[in-house]
Amino acid sequence: MEQLLEAISDAVSSMVLYSVEADESNAAIPNILPGAQGVKSTVDYLVDLASKSAALWDNFNQPDMKVKMIDTCDKIKESTGFLLESATILSNMPFNKPAKKILLKGAKGIMEHMVVLLQQADLYEVTRLIRYCRRCESKLKIFIGLDPGETFFATAAQDFVTSTVEVGKIVTKRIGEIDDYALKKRFEEANSSLKVEVPVVLQHFAYYQRDANDRHSFDQGHIVAKTIFSIIDEIITVARLSAKSPFDLSMIQGLDLRDDDDLKDANILISQEKSRLLSAIEAGDGKEASRALKAIKKGLTDQIVISKALAKSTDNPIEKKRLEDAARKAEYILDGIVAQFGQAVEELLARPDNSILFNRLKANLDSIMEASDQMVTSSARLSSNDVSEATKNLEELIERVRGNIAKSEFEKLATNIPLLQPTFNDILDIVDGIAMGTEDATIKQTLEFASKEARSRGTEIIGRLEQLSKQLEKNPNNKREIELEMNQLLTQLNQIGRDLLKAVSLGTSNQIYETHKSIEENLAKLRQAVISNDQKEVTTALRAIRKGMNDQLNIAKSIERITEDQQMKDALQAAILKADEELNDLIKNLYTSSQEAIEDSSNPKAMAKLDEAIRGIDEMNQTFLGAVSRDIMTENTRQMELKLAQLVHSLKSGDQQLTVQVLKGVIEDIKKQGLVAELASNSIKETDEHRANRIKERAVDLTNTGPNLVKSVKANLIEMNPDNLSALVQNIGQIRETNKDLNNAVFMTTEEELLENSAKIDQEMRRIQTALANGKPITEQEINSLMKKMNNQIRLAHQHAQSMKDPNSKKILLDTTENLNKLVSLLVDACKQSIENPSDEKAKQKVKDLLNEAMKANLDLIGNSFSTAEELVYGTPNLLKLISKLEEAIANGDLDEIKRCFKELNEELSKQLFLARIAEASITDPERKKQLLEAIADLERLQTDLYPSVMEFISNPNSKEARENLQQLLRKLKNDVERVSSISSTSPSEHLESKSYAVANELNKVERGLQSNNQAEVNDGANKAMAGIKQQIQLSKHIAEHTDNIAQKREIIDLSDRLEKQALVLQQAIKESLANPSSTAHKEKVYQASCATRTLMAQLIAASSSKVPEEQIISTAQSIKRDLDNLSIALAKGGKDAEKAIKEFKSGETKQKIELLKAYASKVQNPHQKKQINQAIAQLEENVKKSIDFVEKTIGDKSSTVEQQKKLKELIDNSSVSANQVISASTSSNEDRLLSKAVKINETLDRISKSAVGGNKADVDSNIKELREELGDTIQLIKQASENVKDPHKKVALNEIAEKLKQVSQPISNAANNTVSKPSDNASKTELNNLINQTKELLGKAVVNATNNENPTQQLDQVLYKASNDINRLNNAIESGDQKSIGDSLTNLKDTENRLKILGNSLPSNSVESEKVKKSIQEISNHVLPTIINNATVVLTQPKDSNNSKSVVNKESKKALSDLSNVISITNKSPEEKIIANGTVLHRDTDQLNTSTKQSKIDPTQVQNNVDTIYKTVAEQTLLARALANQTSNASRKQGLQDKSDQLEKLLPELEKANRDIQSAATNGKPIDKQMVDKLDKITNDIKSINQSIVSEAINEKLEKEHKEREILEAAYREEQERLRREKEEREKAQQDEVLAAAQKIAERTKDLNKDQTPEGKLYSTAQGIAGIMRDLSIAATSNDKKGMITCSKLLAEQVAIYLQQAKETASKCTDPKLKEQIITAAQAAKNFTVQLKIIAAVKAASDDDDASSNKQQLVKCAKGLAKAVVGTINAVEIGQIRVK
Repeated sequence: MEQLLEAISDAVSSMVLYSVEADESNAAIPNILPGAQGVKSTVDYLVDLASKSAALWDNFNQPDMKVKMIDTCDKIKESTGFLLESATILSNMPFNKPAKKILLKGAKGIMEHMVVLLQQADLYEVTRLIRYCRRCESKLKIFIGLDPGETFFATAAQDFVTSTVEVGKIVTKRIGEIDDYALKKRFEEANSSLKVEVPVVLQHFAYYQRDANDRHSFDQGHIVAKTIFSIIDEIITVARLSAKSPFDLSMIQGLDLRDDDDLKDANILISQEKSRLLSAIEAGDGKEASRALKAIKKGLTDQIVISKALAKSTDNPIEKKRLEDAARKAEYILDGIVAQFGQAVEELLARPDNSILFNRLKANLDSIMEASDQMVTSSARLSSNDVSEATKNLEELIERVRGNIAKSEFEKLATNIPLLQPTFNDILDIVDGIAMGTEDATIKQTLEFASKEARSRGTEIIGRLEQLSKQLEKNPNNKREIELEMNQLLTQLNQIGRDLLKAVSLGTSNQIYETHKSIEENLAKLRQAVISNDQKEVTTALRAIRKGMNDQLNIAKSIERITEDQQMKDALQAAILKADEELNDLIKNLYTSSQEAIEDSSNPKAMAKLDEAIRGIDEMNQTFLGAVSRDIMTENTRQMELKLAQLVHSLKSGDQQLTVQVLKGVIEDIKKQGLVAELASNSIKETDEHRANRIKERAVDLTNTGPNLVKSVKANLIEMNPDNLSALVQNIGQIRETNKDLNNAVFMTTEEELLENSAKIDQEMRRIQTALANGKPITEQEINSLMKKMNNQIRLAHQHAQSMKDPNSKKILLDTTENLNKLVSLLVDACKQSIENPSDEKAKQKVKDLLNEAMKANLDLIGNSFSTAEELVYGTPNLLKLISKLEEAIANGDLDEIKRCFKELNEELSKQLFLARIAEASITDPERKKQLLEAIADLERLQTDLYPSVMEFISNPNSKEARENLQQLLRKLKNDVERVSSISSTSPSEHLESKSYAVANELNKVERGLQSNNQAEVNDGANKAMAGIKQQIQLSKHIAEHTDNIAQKREIIDLSDRLEKQALVLQQAIKESLANPSSTAHKEKVYQASCATRTLMAQLIAASSSKVPEEQIISTAQSIKRDLDNLSIALAKGGKDAEKAIKEFKSGETKQKIELLKAYASKVQNPHQKKQINQAIAQLEENVKKSIDFVEKTIGDKSSTVEQQKKLKELIDNSSVSANQVISASTSSNEDRLLSKAVKINETLDRISKSAVGGNKADVDSNIKELREELGDTIQLIKQASENVKDPHKKVALNEIAEKLKQVSQPISNAANNTVSKPSDNASKTELNNLINQTKELLGKAVVNATNNENPTQQLDQVLYKASNDINRLNNAIESGDQKSIGDSLTNLKDTENRLKILGNSLPSNSVESEKVKKSIQEISNHVLPTIINNATVVLTQPKDSNNSKSVVNKESKKALSDLSNVISITNKSPEEKIIANGTVLHRDTDQLNTSTKQSKIDPTQVQNNVDTIYKTVAEQTLLARALANQTSNASRKQGLQDKSDQLEKLLPELEKANRDIQSAATNGKPIDKQMVDKLDKITNDIKSINQSIVSEAINEKLEKEHKEREILEAAYREEQERLRREKEEREKAQQDEVLAAAQKIAERTKDLNKDQTPEGKLYSTAQGIAGIMRDLSIAATSNDKKGMITCSKLLAEQVAIYLQQAKETASKCTDPKLKEQIITAAQAAKNFTVQLKIIAAVKAASDDDDASSNKQQLVKCAKGLAKAVVGTINAVEIGQIRVK
């Protein structure tokens, strides 16, 4: 085949040369038709031969290779057809250019595919040899594995010998087929060694067969066998190396025998050599540096070859593209960076102090490593990780589209909407790829179906979105409806992507467990293999460990995506993050240390290093298992329960075999449970050592139950009798109990376990109490069960007390535990007496009394030691989540899931009821206590009704009635759960809120009574309303007394007084209306008075609240929406449900909530957000009013019709949408919400500290309660932020912060109470301060980590803008003397102070600039702002004696504004961008303000909203203008900006005064005259004018910056282009030099040799001629002289053919047969290289590529190979001459 290849290449080269010469001389091409016909005949013969050879692949069951070989033959025939076609045309039309192109195409195709065919044929021989070697290995393993006396021994020995003979024959044949002398020699040595060792191993095992005690023969036989295995490995290695590779083998599918493991090994080798190279350069070791450099080149080349081979072998287009892209990038690196390394390394060795060169080299090495890593990554099969990345891309795009919709960015929307389909298709393509690659038929079918359904639905959604996006721009009137539909569709599309991700996330916790075991085994094997110096086993173990750990990581990621267990999710996220960061380094370290240890296993340091590397892998492996331990233990418990039940059944049925089998399974499960629990304890040990020890103890207890079970099962197998069965049942019960205790210890903290136990004890005692009340006697089983639980609880409480650090808490827990312990003893005695004397009433009564005492003691045990309110806050979201899970299971009809969810829900519900009872015991307010008792009773009734309702549905899952009843019950359950939680954790302001709702409902009753002239109803409602108002006033005054905020105190007192007066007005109005029942005017007066009362109540609540107003708006709007949605559901059902819901709709409460929304909105500090909220509330109020009017006026007291219900539902649904818009407008980013929460918590923490130091116990308790509630809400928000944040580091950090915050309130409470009780104890104060500071630090970290923004100072900038606004507001308020404005501004500035403190302490200090910012912020927040606040407080409290304070405020404010500008100039590198954006906002707001003042009836609220937004924007502009002035280098612009900002700032007081005049007129009922409006217009126009000047300067600054940046980029581009040009020249010169160097090498070698007429002299002369032709070839290649390259390659072929003949003549005189063979082999290799050169020249000439650098690497390779072969021949000839002499 090789001979045919050479003949064809000569013929084709000639034809190409004719074409090139004809083109150059513009002459006709000679007739090449005969030559083309000759080529076709030769090709036909070759193809026929090759097709027959292709059939041989069937011997190895590799039809794909057969197909590939036949396909190559077809391509050769096709190319030959092109050649013949073009030759035929050119014979008639010799100037035809298209025909010449076809000629070149055919020639190139023949050459390329001929090479491929040769390689494929050769690969068969290589594969055949490797297969026979593997067979030989297998036969040897069978042979040496036989026991003494085996009859099969002779047959096995014969099989082994036969297999070695076959290997020997193939090796001998292979030796004749290859040219490389070194490989020939290795083959010969291996073959000879094999022949020697086979008889020896046969002899040793023959002796062992005769005598089983002959250990010497056995050991020696295994040593020889190991040697044979090594020989076979050597033969395989040489076989692979001998595969023909004249070109890049990676371009041909299947020719590279390596796989992705080799790819990863090469990656690790590159990493190791990179470190060695840098170390060698630093040490000045040129030799080591050169070696490392060569190793890196080889490793990267190997990776490229393997990547291309893998790309060719995969059928998946995505995997193929990834591999090809990675290989292409690596080739670019290899051709570019690596090619220059030699020179760079030499320069560095000469100048080791050149840091610039060294850093550039390091950067290039990093690029190489990155390319290498990318090839490894691209080799991974498609998995759920790829779907996850694609889903993230879709989610990001969807978010962009949502933003475009919200901002009406039609151009961006038109760009982004079309991107949805390809982005969505990416997910589908990956899912299809995974489905195609999976072998599991069920999974494949599931994925294919999911993909098909998703494609259909997704395409439909995207099509609809495209239609709606066009309609959105055209139909602004329907904007809200279109936006709503688009957002709903985007949500659906997003969910489809997530569903697909879940479908492909197939990992299970059990897979992690099995993989964990496998990794542990391989780690042990690795260490043993290193000690045994078994390199093959070391490699196998390392690869298995690497694969196992990567599998662990991928499985963990799959589980993390789909699990609903938040604790497991958090643990997995932490484990995944750690693995992503450390796993690759751990693996590389393991490889390195293994290699070092195997080189010197007796070196203790090397082994210690290996052990450390193994320990690192083992710890990470355990981390994965620990993360899923809860899930494994849960599943294992389920399996254990099933097997225990099966064990009893099989015993009773008499199936002994099955019994033994099941018993083994149970014991295995017990061991597994213990192992996993112990691993879980390791992760718990860091935070709770006592609990970790308890887990280990319980794990041992569980393991110890195994032997007893085995013993009792054996006893029953021998004889089944009642005693043995009883013992078995007892042992099974013990296993279940012990396992349950173990699960509790693993799944729960000690406090949670105590709470869980107490809840169950309480439930059991109440059940006994109910039975006794119903006349049922207590049973011994009941009392034993209860006593067991109580004793366990007492023991656990004692253990926990020992771990408590706070002495007071410890004492309380021990005292309550001791009390419970005494009662247990008394209760046991009393119960025994009652059981013995069932008719003894005194005994029964004693049991009842003791039960009551025990229940109270049980409540005290938890209530006195733990925060029940806190647990209620944390437990409520979980309970609601469990209800939702049950609803989802019902919707899906999954009966098993329904049972599981119901069980979880029922247990959690019992615990929540128990906590509520404890909370009820601590409430002193009788009204609130009554409310909670009623709520608990309702919740208990629902819990009682839940079980039969669930069971009814399970028995009749198709029953519509059963389904609806259960769904309705669950809705009620949700409401009652929230109701219990709300009442239990109500703060004074929330209590004020609940009373306002009651008053509002009574006022509504009064209005309704007046309309119907029902005097009794009016009087009843009025009396209750007045009583409620009176209670509100008392409660609000109590709040005012206990607040330190002077502004808040004054506002509460003022509103309380106004409410008191308004109550009298209302009362009088009602009396007058009753006296004039027919007077509409009097009824209207009552209505107006009611509205005013509702408004004042809402304002009083908002003033009394210390919570974040935006959060209160969200909560209130959600409450409104929930009520509306429940009504809508009832209306959808119709009938009695609808009628009942209409009658029960509390319109008065809804109106009050609307007023509350408005009151809270007035407290929102961000004017822009306030404006949006007010607009949304106005829309909600309008829609709710329509709904209420329809209920009260259209329907009234009559029954509603179907049409009325339908209309009402439409109105209610519109109101619900409006409520949702209020929620959206109030919902800021997670980081902003968290910052607001953190400020409030910081204020609460400061109050705790102050009240504790002041010794005020009542205030401490009140503030601690508030802290717990605030922390509960904040933790939920942090969890929400964790789900939304993209950075895995931040995600894990947030989860950790949330867990830590759960634990802070109780220690703070303990420390605060200790400080109160010991006022002189400095240690208590220090501890309290430390705890408070730690909590503040955690909150700051939560804020910083909650953002997805990569700029850490963006949030800080927003606070700085707020500070500027607040400072200006305060100064204007002080100047005006308005006490309320001063108080409001002071409150806002305090809020800003806290925000700056939080951010200032949490900002990263990773640069000089960030450190400077941090110090500036701390200076502003700790000194400047406190000075302003303290002096402003004096102005507020002592207005007559505050002149000095006013001047200080003024002075410090200027300093603060200057400092803020300086900080902004550091944090914001482009303030001009923000100035320009603000200019647009300011222009819009001033226009809106002017429009609102031109209306016939001016709305003062609208004016106020617009003034507020203008004021804030102007304050920002002044700050930014000064910041830009600090940055600009233009002196004129600097001065202009400073002047304009001063002018703008001076307009702020004027703007505020003009607005105040309008607001004052509106409040006092006076008309707003034209003079007021004109004044406001003039000010706003001045603002616009000055602002435009600032914006113009900002635009000019931006243009100048852009111009400078453009110049810098252009200069950098020119420099880079020049560098690339220089490098290209150097590279081309280096390549030319390499060819010339190869020629020079021959010339130098032959220079001094005697070139006479002897055979040797002729040989030397020919060699010298070869050198000359090679020089000409180099010149032709450099100048891209195609004709010259073909001519030179032909001349070389001719000369080397002569050279080969001369070498044979010279070799014939040589007496040494090996030397003779070496001469001929080297000369033959030279001939092979000339064939390759001819092919390169022909391919190059047949290409349209005019790049001289293409094919250079192949040319250099052939030139070097040719030179080496020629010099090798000469060397061998000279040695032969010396020996003759």
